[in-house]
Amino acid sequence: MKLNRRKFLQHSSLLTTGALSLNLMPTQLMAQHLSFKSNSLPYSSLQSHVLNRTSFGINQESMAKFEELGYRDFIEYQLDADAIDDSEIEDYIAQALPTVNMSLVQIRDMVESEQINQFQAAHELKAATFLRAVYSKKQLLQVMVEFWNNHFSVFHFDGPISFLKTKEDREVMRPFALSSFSEILHADAKSTAMIYYLDSYASTKEAPNENYGRELMELHTLGVDGPYTHLDIDEIARCFTGWGINQATGAFRYFQDRHDDEEKIVLGQTIPAGGGVTDGEQVVEILAANDSTAAFISKKLCQHFISDTPDPSIVESTTSKFIESNGDIKTCLRHILLSKHFIVAQDQKLKRPFHFMASAVRSLSGDIFSDDFYRSTRFVLQALGNQPFDWTTPDGYPDKADHWQSTTGMLYRWGFVNTFSFDEFRGYSYDLNTLISEPHTPENIYQQIVEKIIFRPMNSADKTILMDYLEMGASNNTVSTLTLQGALAIALGSPYFQLS
Repeated sequence: MKLNRRKFLQHSSLLTTGALSLNLMPTQLMAQHLSFKSNSLPYSSLQSHVLNRTSFGINQESMAKFEELGYRDFIEYQLDADAIDDSEIEDYIAQALPTVNMSLVQIRDMVESEQINQFQAAHELKAATFLRAVYSKKQLLQVMVEFWNNHFSVFHFDGPISFLKTKEDREVMRPFALSSFSEILHADAKSTAMIYYLDSYASTKEAPNENYGRELMELHTLGVDGPYTHLDIDEIARCFTGWGINQATGAFRYFQDRHDDEEKIVLGQTIPAGGGVTDGEQVVEILAANDSTAAFISKKLCQHFISDTPDPSIVESTTSKFIESNGDIKTCLRHILLSKHFIVAQDQKLKRPFHFMASAVRSLSGDIFSDDFYRSTRFVLQALGNQPFDWTTPDGYPDKADHWQSTTGMLYRWGFVNTFSFDEFRGYSYDLNTLISEPHTPENIYQQIVEKIIFRPMNSADKTILMDYLEMGASNNTVSTLTLQGALAIALGSPYFQLS
């Protein structure tokens, strides 16, 4: 049954009046009364906790894989992303979003010949990013690709970055997301998207530009409180003079005649004169090997996977693993994800909007293979402030709940789950009868919501509220389609689903 505007408003008013207490209220009220730190939610299983944190949402396929492998082997399975066959979604992306796999020259030629507009590559990369989050079997890889894209943040619509980012995502973030920090730092330093964004391309021996050197230390490696001075920023700026962009191909190019080839001193280490392009490469090595870098990256990883304020002991032990392994990302993730701190950290993170939307689609086994999906997703993520690659400053999207739980943000989330659950969101669909099998009695629907959507029982008060709502919309113990869709919206909008 389609939901027209009048029925939608009637239904929304029932939700507002019928779920005004505890955890099953509209999300704007959740934010006001719960601040997404509820201690009253029953714990979910270790299985659902692991899946929530290592993926963009739980679905039946990932549940089955976890049950097959068990906790430790499932982590190893996801860490070995190269062994996972992801051809189904990658083949679809290659066909539906061709610029994602094009060279920069091909994209430029198509723009100049007006076969595509100047922003199509950017829009297709955003769409591909969301499709991978929803459908990829390499879920931990996708989580880490998002992590590094955010760590090495560039603004997608800053001039030529609208297509340079396509190359960076394909050749830097995805190949190195689970490698070593040194490797991804080296690759990012020569990414032409980063070179353009932080003005390295304009840095010469006559006028060294400090932007990249400053952000390289403050945001990418040592942290804002790292052991560096302004003199180090000046010296690093000199080391990267001459690093630029090949205007014909968009690839990295080193211009020897623009480079300051005199001796430099960075963090107390001498970089001899005459090193040329290796000056910058030596800087990357010095910073990647610094203990402050190990601590900074380890804390960010712990904040992302454990909590906004991780216990100092897990940060310290992860830092030790980082140093011992020379920044091996898999080693650090394995240590975090198998730690007692991770196991007991349920409901300590609020899903960011991108994660929230992707997890809703995954939970409902949604189908978003359509042209309308691109525009609809872009519209909502823009409204929620979490469109991929659209953070305008180089510090990346915040990874703490307090940034995301505004009343306006919660209202947009509630609007999305309402519209999606009622099958009224353009470009999105799901099979309600396959998701919630008959009989559609209140008790059976509740059990399936527990098993397929929120992956934990509700506390007694919340169960009573949901059961009352289902019974109110039932006739002869059979719940109406509209009420069933409303129950899904309530579940998706509740802390049971939005916390991870």
